[in-house]
Amino acid sequence: MATTAVLVLSAGLFTTDPAIAGPAGPHVIPPDPVAVDDIDALEQIYGAPSRSALAEDPTADARCGDPAAEPVPDGEPIKVSMPPAPVFTVGSIAATSWRTPPVADATWRMQYQGLMWMRPLARRAAMDGQLQSLAALVDQAVMFHRQNPDPGNNNYGWDEGTALRRLETENCLFALTASEQLRSGMTADANVLLGKRYYGPPYASVHNHGLMANLQLVRAGEQLVVPTWKTTATARILREAPLAFSTQGISYEQSSMYHGVNTRLWASAVAMLRTIPGEEAAAETVDKTVLRARTAIEWMTEPDGKLVQIGDSDEGSGTPGTSTTARVLRDDQTGWTIGRWSWTDPNALYYTLRSGPARWAHGQHDRAGGVTFSAGGVRVLVNPGRYSYTKTDNYNAYQMSPNSHNVALPAGPKVTNAGGKVTAATVQAAAHNWTVQDTMFGIAHTRGVNVNRDTKTMKVSDSFPKADLWRQYFHLAPGWTLESGAGGGTKMVFKHPSGRRLTITTTGRVSGAVQGITRPPQGWHFPAMGSRVWAYEIVIRSYGRSSITSFQLS
Repeated sequence: MATTAVLVLSAGLFTTDPAIAGPAGPHVIPPDPVAVDDIDALEQIYGAPSRSALAEDPTADARCGDPAAEPVPDGEPIKVSMPPAPVFTVGSIAATSWRTPPVADATWRMQYQGLMWMRPLARRAAMDGQLQSLAALVDQAVMFHRQNPDPGNNNYGWDEGTALRRLETENCLFALTASEQLRSGMTADANVLLGKRYYGPPYASVHNHGLMANLQLVRAGEQLVVPTWKTTATARILREAPLAFSTQGISYEQSSMYHGVNTRLWASAVAMLRTIPGEEAAAETVDKTVLRARTAIEWMTEPDGKLVQIGDSDEGSGTPGTSTTARVLRDDQTGWTIGRWSWTDPNALYYTLRSGPARWAHGQHDRAGGVTFSAGGVRVLVNPGRYSYTKTDNYNAYQMSPNSHNVALPAGPKVTNAGGKVTAATVQAAAHNWTVQDTMFGIAHTRGVNVNRDTKTMKVSDSFPKADLWRQYFHLAPGWTLESGAGGGTKMVFKHPSGRRLTITTTGRVSGAVQGITRPPQGWHFPAMGSRVWAYEIVIRSYGRSSITSFQLS
């Protein structure tokens, strides 16, 4: 229980030399991976710590995340550096900064106004027995609410996402201190998540933020002994569980990484439900959904062992498959088709095909038959991943743009929310063939995709019956370099450090093959949030109503 950490700390088992030196400079708090929903970082906040972790350090039960690298000594000013903002001191933060933060970036502001920067400091102070420093952090959290009360809308850090992060921090602080001073602020943040700003039904579709809010409300209700928070949040969880995943077990959030996030969060919900008398059956029902979702992660894991990057997704670790038979997972509810020829061979062919419903949550503009393709132990065609959630960032615009995906675009596309649908399919031992139709760009479009195991080929055909000028956009994985072929031709050859070669042939004309252009961005890949590397972007111009482009690996 959370009180265990408080009692142990009171007993002085974690105290260190009171003369311990503080950091040479301010505590540098890097961007918190929890702010961008990193799966492993979320696990520390929402998953139960292991017995070994608790035995080593009971503060793990406070679910604060990793401790700060440097001590937080009693009596020393707690100075914090969160670049690119100026250094600030706990207890002396300007009241005006809560409403007008010094940095415009949305993720930075959420970390600042959500008090997320306190968690590593609080856990380190608790581990070292620096209780005065811990109290100073509590006082600053209390001061936030006095200086910046809830305006009743999303302004000034009072949107659901920032209030959720603040409640995460306050739950951490309360678990470490049991300070009643936190009650008023926690109540204010809980009210945001209990009211119309809640990110979930009936105000919004089921979303990972809604589940996170409910899990934090359960925890806050237990810690502050407010039973209604727990019962309300639990009832929401039970109502929303059937709506979070398709019958095939795929998240509706249109992202491979966020599918993993939702799977782990719902597993945490199952663990929570199992602790409530009378909810054992409900827990088992939700757990069946989680098991299907875990199987879907295996499908989303490429032969190289990492996740396929669909939607807002990093190239993180995947989950090795346990299946041995099925060649295709097709889910029309969420618009996913995944094909593979082996669960164990790293050189096997692997591909994805996107169609399905309107873009939502963490989806991108790939639903008009967007593809990825891997063969021979290397990735060939990829989606961009995610770089930024700042709407004014050109790289954010690029990651969302259909130009950064493996799709076909008519001239002057009007991007609509009309998703595509699979209208024909043939799955054979050596080849899979798919047809997708859509009006995603305001005009009728048909795409055919044929993947052949024996020739290590993906062939993509596109048809716009009512367009005379249009282009196919294709994006190679990082590492491929141009060996031969130029603009205006019909054939290009690329080489890879692995020794593999890729031959691209088309019935259209290659109008460009670029990488690393910054204004506007073209030819980039984002293996992780905030990280970018060059990758070839190939544009093929069509001069008729249809065009076929083939990718063959050798």
